[in-house]
Amino acid sequence: MKVLFQAQGLIGPAYKKIFREKLPEHIELIFPEDASEETLFEIAPEAEIFVGFRISKEFIEQAIKLRHIQVPWTGSERLDFELLKKNTQITVSNSHSNSISIAEHAVSLLMAAAKRIVYRDARMRKGDWTPRYDDTNSYWITNKTLGIIGYGAIGSKVARMLKFGFNTRIYAIKRDPGKREDDLCDFLGGPEDLSYILKESDFILVALPSTTETKGMIGKDELDLLKETAIIINVARGPIIDEEALYNHLKEHKIGGAALDVWYNYPKNQEETTDVNQNFPFKELNNVVMSPHSAFKVRDREDIFSEDIIENIKRVSEGKTPINQLNLDIGY
Repeated sequence: MKVLFQAQGLIGPAYKKIFREKLPEHIELIFPEDASEETLFEIAPEAEIFVGFRISKEFIEQAIKLRHIQVPWTGSERLDFELLKKNTQITVSNSHSNSISIAEHAVSLLMAAAKRIVYRDARMRKGDWTPRYDDTNSYWITNKTLGIIGYGAIGSKVARMLKFGFNTRIYAIKRDPGKREDDLCDFLGGPEDLSYILKESDFILVALPSTTETKGMIGKDELDLLKETAIIINVARGPIIDEEALYNHLKEHKIGGAALDVWYNYPKNQEETTDVNQNFPFKELNNVVMSPHSAFKVRDREDIFSEDIIENIKRVSEGKTPINQLNLDIGY
């Protein structure tokens, strides 16, 4: 069996070593020097598993032996689901191996926002002690309510951290709550319970996949339901929350704050990483904690981040059903 890797981040020496050590010798791993279409087309006819996220019609036509596509992370919105639905012999999975690092980052963002760490740090660096005396109070986390919009691999880990660390009440929703038995949630509902979760929660964690259904899911009307002290944390995708509505609610202090790792505008490439602004000046607000979609950036992550990929390569090679299969009809 031949496995073709497209994702450049997975072909460094550390990853190569892990994949080779943990996979049977009869599985041939192909790490191309570049990920250009020309290179992929040359190798595609022999590949049975493809580890990547850009799938063109031409590639599918070339990959006549392809059995499985493994997206190496959670986000799968770059896939052409209409194209993939036409090729029923190919299974498609994503990976939840990075969920622990995203969950840790989400909790860190929540704590930084609730305790006004970034604002106070910025003032202290200027020799300004006024946050000690002004009315920019921080918020309690202990015994408060966390609402989780998207109770999956990330949301459930955040729930565990806060439930046992801060005695936080957990209110959550997921697409099909009946499929999950969970003793962490004080309330677990479906999409129809979104308004209830927003009204009742002190903190809101957005951990949904990006699909046509979830884009713009939280707009002005939904933000209006939040408490004046509520903090919203987004580690999913920026456009799930309407950008203008979020900015206005923060600027006008209609909500307590936001902690954001995902955005609306991104650099075009690694060479153009400065002066990448959003459509509204979030950076001017002191009730926002920002990070540049970097929740996955942790040291020594290769072993953990490889787990789902390795598991599915083994499963497909043994004729077993892969884990984390995507529902091509709903795009996740």
